[in-house]
Amino acid sequence: MTFSENMKAKAVQLQKALVLPEGTEPRTVAAARKIVDEKLASRVT
Repeated sequence: MTFSENMKAKAVQLQKALVLPEGTEPRTVAAARKIVDEKLASRVT
């Protein structure tokens, strides 16, 4: 298992909340959507 795969698996298991800056920036919104879709965090604000 690669480092990034290991970190993603740990994130899915822990289900922490994540705070991203600049919530109106299109790249930030896209990143938040990807995080939610992949279930990497319980909540993105």
